[in-house]
Amino acid sequence: MRRILTVWVVLLGLALAQYENRLLVGFQESQAIYPGGGTVAFGSAKLIAEALGLGYLEASGKVYLSLGSRVAAFGISSQGADAARFLNAYRYQGSLWVPVRELARNLDLYYRNDYGAPVLALRPARLLEVRRAVAGSSERYILRFDRDVQVRLLANNPPRLAMIGVREVPDAPPNSPVSYSREDWGTEIYLPQGNDPPRLLFLPKQVVVERGGLTRLPRVVLDAGHGGTDTGVVVGSLREKDLVLSVSQRLQKLLQGRLEVILTRNSDRAVPLLARAQYATSAQVFISLHATAGNRVTVFSHPEVQTLRLLEKGRELSARTPANQRAVLERYVAAPGSAARFAQGVSEGFATAGIVATTSQDAMYVLSMAGGAAILLEVGFEQLRTPQGREQVAEVLARAIFSYLGLPEASPPRTAAPTPNPGPTGGARP
Repeated sequence: MRRILTVWVVLLGLALAQYENRLLVGFQESQAIYPGGGTVAFGSAKLIAEALGLGYLEASGKVYLSLGSRVAAFGISSQGADAARFLNAYRYQGSLWVPVRELARNLDLYYRNDYGAPVLALRPARLLEVRRAVAGSSERYILRFDRDVQVRLLANNPPRLAMIGVREVPDAPPNSPVSYSREDWGTEIYLPQGNDPPRLLFLPKQVVVERGGLTRLPRVVLDAGHGGTDTGVVVGSLREKDLVLSVSQRLQKLLQGRLEVILTRNSDRAVPLLARAQYATSAQVFISLHATAGNRVTVFSHPEVQTLRLLEKGRELSARTPANQRAVLERYVAAPGSAARFAQGVSEGFATAGIVATTSQDAMYVLSMAGGAAILLEVGFEQLRTPQGREQVAEVLARAIFSYLGLPEASPPRTAAPTPNPGPTGGARP
């Protein structure tokens, strides 16, 4: 019996040894390394991106992998121990290696560990609906999924797209112009033929296929901070999440009809920070609204020196792009200094209303992916405690937005003054 047990242990050891330094990515077998002699498995960033159809970008000392609107960003370390400790990418033998489990967490990938061999794969996704929308001369097909997915354009006209990892699709109505074909890697979708090449826009759990003229309205995204179980700062019976939602809804009403306005939340619900930041990628103006105890107002913009390389590249291309195509690029890539200029305009708007506001540049994640003019605004509770005060803040922001976009004001501004209420203080900017 002891001999049988010894043989079984030896065989098990040999079996486990066969799995050492293996990484299974989708249907491919690759190599895993363990920098610094640790237990954290790393895989080749490029190989993982190719095997799973992920987006890949190496720029400004970081490597980015994306799945739909989700982005995983890793700093780069040249020392294995540092890479394992800080979960950075590891530059090894001329290639970049990323921590597999951390990548899976950021992109919501399937991950498990079989006998010491990490397994990484896409989670199966479902296409929930395809909706067509027309705005002026612009036509959109909105693809809504149950999770973020990667979509690739395979052909322009008629549009043919690869929906990687999508295993289920809705039944097409009779005589529908939309059709599908199942593939080993997911599903292809065929859209009706048109006159213009399509453009892809990634939003949380959505992909927008757009074509046609660019006469549509400028896009403004309003991000009411916190929500759900995250109340933010609380002063007496007032909660930050409620006050900023009220301001965003009031501001939406002031902008509607002249601008395309999107709210990251329109109810008391939680929105992940990554999703908020991703909304900013397609906005010409992005405002993240927050409240703070007291009466101070601060307007934050992201430092230009920390701009994503993707945005810098877009600015470089803009100067060499023909005018008829530049309009497309400029919707997603604002000129240098745009955010700071918009922040200054907001500050001056508050000053005109008799409210002192300061500007500051700080590296805030919610602003880090923005291609347009993006700010984070902190307004004191004393300005927000009454409906009149919240309306005044919304009016200040509406005037600043119209001014930044070069549009005339819709109507003379109202000047209802908020009632001050020195209350208890507490909390800090999240």
